[in-house]
Amino acid sequence: MNKSLETAPLAQGPVQPLKGVRVVEFAHWMAGPLAGGLMADWGADVVKVEPPGGEAMRTIFARMGARAGTPNAAFTLANRGKRSLELDIKDEAGRAAFERILAQSDVLLTNLRPDALQRLGLGAEEVRQRHPRLVYCTVSAYGWGGPDQDRPGYDIAAFYGRTGVAHEITTAGTAPAALLQGIGDAFTAMTAASGILAALMERQQTGRGRFVEASLLRTGMWALGGELGQQALGGHPKPPKPRELSRTPMYNSYRSGDGRWFYLVGVEARRHLPSVLRAIGREDLVNDERFKDARGIGTHAAELIGLFDAAFNSQPMAYWAERLDQHEVWWAPVQTPEEVMDDAQAQAIGAWVEIEGHKSVDAPLRFDFVHRGQAPRAPETGEHTAQVLADLGFSPEEIQRLQPTNPTGQ
Repeated sequence: MNKSLETAPLAQGPVQPLKGVRVVEFAHWMAGPLAGGLMADWGADVVKVEPPGGEAMRTIFARMGARAGTPNAAFTLANRGKRSLELDIKDEAGRAAFERILAQSDVLLTNLRPDALQRLGLGAEEVRQRHPRLVYCTVSAYGWGGPDQDRPGYDIAAFYGRTGVAHEITTAGTAPAALLQGIGDAFTAMTAASGILAALMERQQTGRGRFVEASLLRTGMWALGGELGQQALGGHPKPPKPRELSRTPMYNSYRSGDGRWFYLVGVEARRHLPSVLRAIGREDLVNDERFKDARGIGTHAAELIGLFDAAFNSQPMAYWAERLDQHEVWWAPVQTPEEVMDDAQAQAIGAWVEIEGHKSVDAPLRFDFVHRGQAPRAPETGEHTAQVLADLGFSPEEIQRLQPTNPTGQ
């Protein structure tokens, strides 16, 4: 790539490829709002419709026992740049207003369960009959149809557990970890956003919207598609063995003398092994018959892992970082969140934005090498209720009637 392109933006000012697209987000928690958050990052007008008092994710830490007012980075990540509309759609007037809003919008994004949407008269077919141009996107745990359509499930259940992901990343003979929440939600949000964009492109040709369905279950299965596909072909994928017993010593974790972990990532074992041997000062083993090919390396994996462990444990990480790079070994550190904050490469590619003096991870794409730098904050509950309704043609009297009795926004 031309070096000038790596450092010089190809566009001036913020890049907003979705400017002019209006998304009505009727969603809570993470997967649905994260999909809306991506579209807001890319310039869409995302109207977050919240029940009176706001959605539950706003106060998740307090619900878990933390002090009220604890900063909520996950909520900010999913909701920055949106406009919040506080509306009781169970109320007749609120429900009618919601329909008027949909009639002037491009996308309805929701992660309510199908049964809840049906009770509200917001099933997919009903809404699409009333608003044929609308792209209707649903994000759910298990998808629409089937015996578990309405079963509740967060990502640890539907993305990790049900799909086999947890099984395949758990070392044999050990209990599955209490996996970090939100990762499956993030993958599913990107899946949903991709589907919405595809449906919007098709609508340019047909004038009609689509029903777009993303689920934690299918996203997790797709992420594990290689292993599941191998099973379908008659294979038997197995969870990883303890690192000391791995048959892939060149694709394994190691610890330095000061207790820092890192990965070797030599997928082509025979190609990469000589570089590692030279880095640890064992050039005498480069032509060893035991390691002459990939099969031999696998057969003698335990010996190599023991050799590497002894070498890497003899010096601190800073020493090995220099040696491994000097010998062009493919490797990567296992970083802490604190270290990721200061990662020079992440900084160089614009991975962070600043929101009111605090860092937040930016969307995982950038356009024309532009680094946004600053991003708007997440809205207060109902902060934009009057503004959104006025923009959509509601009269002052109608807006007054739709305002909550005890407004929570600022």
